[in-house]
Amino acid sequence: MLGMTTTNDPGTTGVRDIAEALGGGIHEGSLVLVEGEARTGKSVLCQHIAYGVLHSKGSAVAYYSSEYNSEKLIAQMDSMSLDTRHELVTDLFRTYKMGSRNVLRDAGKSLQLILNHIVELPERFKLAIVDSPSPFLSRVSLVVKVDFLQACKELCEQDRSIVLALDTHVFERKALFRAYAMSDYYLRLRSQDVMLDTGQVDTRVIKALEVTKLAGAERWGQEGIKFEIKPKVGIQLLPFVQVKV
Repeated sequence: MLGMTTTNDPGTTGVRDIAEALGGGIHEGSLVLVEGEARTGKSVLCQHIAYGVLHSKGSAVAYYSSEYNSEKLIAQMDSMSLDTRHELVTDLFRTYKMGSRNVLRDAGKSLQLILNHIVELPERFKLAIVDSPSPFLSRVSLVVKVDFLQACKELCEQDRSIVLALDTHVFERKALFRAYAMSDYYLRLRSQDVMLDTGQVDTRVIKALEVTKLAGAERWGQEGIKFEIKPKVGIQLLPFVQVKV
């Protein structure tokens, strides 16, 4: 298993709670899907997973980002007290910037290039995080989307785990169903309004994480994790709050 470091450090409490939600870590050879709309915390969650795995038994992680280059990704993680500079220097953490206007013109080819690059990673990189292939997936057909997910699943059969951060809106209902069926872990993120004890709406931006599939086992109906994303802290879990209905 790709364990995740658990700690009582206030700056990394989110890592501990995410690790617990995932049963202590991610089984090798697993396809992990993180699904949600824009600004629901998918990238932040992926960065916490990367940090947790990096600091557990020196596991190596490759991180593909459609938004950040290496310098900006490290700075973004550092802003949440997720310091990965040592792992970057010692080649335990590799970061890659995906996409450009020219590349997006042939989205199908770009998806294949991502797959090819993961295949060529040294064997010690047991976890690859792709955050996010959605700009490419939004430009291809349903068949190509499903083929990409299937190819990722086949790569996982070689004991390399892959985390994909996916925007809900780029998938047709049928494709989301197929994605769920192929996944080993399925994490859903939502932004939610919540009610305070006084009956007033909380003004904070609250996120909700639901683990609906864990190591191949379905977990429908489980209580979701409520959290905020705070500077210098990252993910900070909240005590029980009532969701506005």
